[in-house]
Amino acid sequence: MTPGAHGPTLIGRRRERERLSRLVASVRGGESRALVLRAETGLGKTMLLDHVAEQATGCRVVRALGVESEMELALAGLQQLCAPVLDGLEALPEPQAMALGVALGLRSGPAPDRFVLGLAVLSLLSHAAESRPLICLVDDAQWLDQASAQVLAFVARRLVAESVGIVFAVREPVDERFAAIEDLVVRPLDDADARTLLGTVVGGPVDTAVRERIVAEARGNPLALVELRRGAMEFSPAPVAQGRTGVSAKLEDGFRRRVERLPADTRRLLLLTAIEPVGDPTLVLAAASALALDTSAFTPAVEENLLELGARLRFRHPLVRSAVIASEPASDRRAAHRAIAEATDPQQDPDRRAWHLAESTIGFDEDVAAELVRSADRARLRGGIVAAANFHVRGAELTPDRQMRSRRMLMAAEDTLRAGAMQNAQRLLDRVEPELLNAHQQARVDLARGHVRFYISPGRDGAAMLLDAARQLEPFDGDAAMVTYANAFIAAVLAGESANRVGIPEVAHGILAAAPATPLTPGSRAALEALRGLAVLALDGYGPAAPTLRTALAALRSLDGDPEAERGDSDPMRGYGADVSHEVGAMRWLPLTCLVARVLLDDAAYADASAEFVAACRRDGAFSTLAMAMSEHYPILLMSGRIADAEELYEGTREIMAASDVPEGPDRAGWFAAYRGDDAAKHESAAAVARRVAERGESQWRLSDVLHGGVLHNSRGRYADALAATATAEGHPFDIGLAAWVLPEHVEAAVRAGAPEQAAAAAARLQEIADATGTDWAVGLATRSAALLADDRDAEALYRTAVDVLGRTRVGTAEARARLLLGEWLRRQNRRVEAREVLRVAHEQFVGFGAHAFAERAARELSATGEVVHRSVVGPVDELTAQERQIARLAATGSTNPEIGAQLFLSPRTVEWHLRKVFGKLGVTSRRQLAAALKESMVPAG
Repeated sequence: MTPGAHGPTLIGRRRERERLSRLVASVRGGESRALVLRAETGLGKTMLLDHVAEQATGCRVVRALGVESEMELALAGLQQLCAPVLDGLEALPEPQAMALGVALGLRSGPAPDRFVLGLAVLSLLSHAAESRPLICLVDDAQWLDQASAQVLAFVARRLVAESVGIVFAVREPVDERFAAIEDLVVRPLDDADARTLLGTVVGGPVDTAVRERIVAEARGNPLALVELRRGAMEFSPAPVAQGRTGVSAKLEDGFRRRVERLPADTRRLLLLTAIEPVGDPTLVLAAASALALDTSAFTPAVEENLLELGARLRFRHPLVRSAVIASEPASDRRAAHRAIAEATDPQQDPDRRAWHLAESTIGFDEDVAAELVRSADRARLRGGIVAAANFHVRGAELTPDRQMRSRRMLMAAEDTLRAGAMQNAQRLLDRVEPELLNAHQQARVDLARGHVRFYISPGRDGAAMLLDAARQLEPFDGDAAMVTYANAFIAAVLAGESANRVGIPEVAHGILAAAPATPLTPGSRAALEALRGLAVLALDGYGPAAPTLRTALAALRSLDGDPEAERGDSDPMRGYGADVSHEVGAMRWLPLTCLVARVLLDDAAYADASAEFVAACRRDGAFSTLAMAMSEHYPILLMSGRIADAEELYEGTREIMAASDVPEGPDRAGWFAAYRGDDAAKHESAAAVARRVAERGESQWRLSDVLHGGVLHNSRGRYADALAATATAEGHPFDIGLAAWVLPEHVEAAVRAGAPEQAAAAAARLQEIADATGTDWAVGLATRSAALLADDRDAEALYRTAVDVLGRTRVGTAEARARLLLGEWLRRQNRRVEAREVLRVAHEQFVGFGAHAFAERAARELSATGEVVHRSVVGPVDELTAQERQIARLAATGSTNPEIGAQLFLSPRTVEWHLRKVFGKLGVTSRRQLAAALKESMVPAG
């Protein structure tokens, strides 16, 4: 490339080149790297990507380009990147091969799960890198379609040891879709480098004042320097005030002036090229022929260095594309779109054809609108929910009939809601004219509005809106009404006593009055029974409600595999049903199942249902409910002693939540800190919690904060602090599950702080729950609390009963704490030998859980019995990261690397890389030794 022919050369840029060279070297060395190049327009992102390609000798390089007009087409960017390596598709595990094949239109099948699709792309790139390292370059990534951006960002964050490098080039400001990936901000050139670059592109002498004006106006932007030099002789030494536009607008104006000087036929050819984003010469030439344009008209644009001809038609810079489009009148743009649409094969690429037809249409056109709706259906089947919404929006805009227009806009809002884009869904709902819809469709509008409010701010009037929508749905769709009643109840529970319009009693009365007019599926019948039980609980307490709740829980848990329960609604106008996340089957009842299991303190049902809930959200790509699923599952993981698994779930979900605008909810760090006993961990202050509760109206989360405060302070023996933290739970109205977790903390804190009278009321409430539910978890907690209040004659029997009963549950931390309390009581009775045996087991349990503060508390008690505790023996497993522990446990149970990778969304090579580190830390040489090493390294010496 000669100076001045194609643009700026890489002058300067030492910092950027060194960083990119290190990336290439790491990939060659067997590691993986991902990097986001961030820069303003014209600073040379594309040239830096070209530099990477030039440096990547011995590597395979694949490229993709984000194009603004392609953003509406689902997975268009992913198609570009994966196409050169699709020969490895059949080497993937079948679920991954199916997901990727369906997404790219190579296979027929159900809409792919976003997580499996991401894993499939990761595996595909990893497989391609087995023969030689792979470098993936994605230019103008800010213009990738949403589905492609989500998948590629997901992959980039999971690259570890695959010999794969991904470099995204994005314009400033930062694209949040690529958050949490290492970035490199490309800076403007300094004045010295700017003058050097200007000297390479100006063919003759330039007046010093003019040169300095160019350098000053370009502000270190290489493309601006090159473009401004074209008019260098037109500058006068006198300063000119900066206009209202920035460098990008100035550059685009310059390109537009150059385009406008071209012959008319050249401009028309450039326009065809600009609106055909793939740069397919065959397609552009076919469209040109239809418009009677001779391809020789390309020559002036090539000579002007605006366009490169080759296997792909490529503009010198994206700003040239936008300048071409901006320079032509709307009528010419529509004609060009029409020509491209007619040249596009309706069988091979119907969606791109439909989009071009839409762009060529002015006013209303039902035929084109119907084609767009069909494209929306196809996009949804490929997993492109955002693209489906965009097709529906454009189809609605072209629909001549106002009623049908509102129906299609409602479908667009529903798709947007499924994708988790709540604010966008609200804007689309505002464009619906409900008065033109029938009563059922109006109910769907209110339902969608209620869901938006529920997910954005559950504690405000979400319960009221959902309750109203449920009542409206009853005459038309009893199943939808039941799901909506369930969500209304959950919204009211989250709001607690802060519900300012409709609270739990109002929702409870609405549920008891429900009388669906249509037949219910088995799932809906079970849900109605559960909802009636919850309503009775809210109004009359545990005693009257528990029998109904137990029956309903059994019915809900029996739904899996029931064909009728799994029945979906095939009418696309009613496909939204009532649940924005799960359109079929028992999955839609999992939030309700979790709530009922939590209320009954049924640990097995709660653990299983919450795990299924998370898995269902991942499988369906249901961002809007993933936060709720996580908030149900990680507490039972923590209480079971699986602290590392809970943290891994949380961390793995955070990046997924970043892909939607659904609020994450409360800070989770305090929970993990509490169960680890980590005072140093950063978590929300009481004032911050109060502000968040006030902002979102979610009183239930105050109990969440109370709980982890109680656990943390009790674990460290700070009983007065624990009592102060848990006092606000006493007398909390509408006990819907969470308070039952707080009450044992309050009892222990009050007894140990010398305030047994404060513990009595909480213990009585626990006993009421235990008597009503009869579950081991509830009985064990009540018995443990009763033991703390009992005199010495009764305490031992109660403690031992609590240990036995809780030992039958999955709530390992509750059992270990009962054993710790028994050991402490035995030591105070001077029964040191018996105490030592009990405390040793408790200590081992806490060490295995990673509950360090409780382990220290048990160690102090052991020391008081005369036993020497050698804590240093616990080292190897403590050295493992949370992810390494997960991988080690899965490998120890016989899972293969691909199986582990599928569970943790890692490539098999990354799993193998982690296992090598695990082997080194644990001092083992094979998988067969893992189980013993994991167990032995956690047993303290006595």
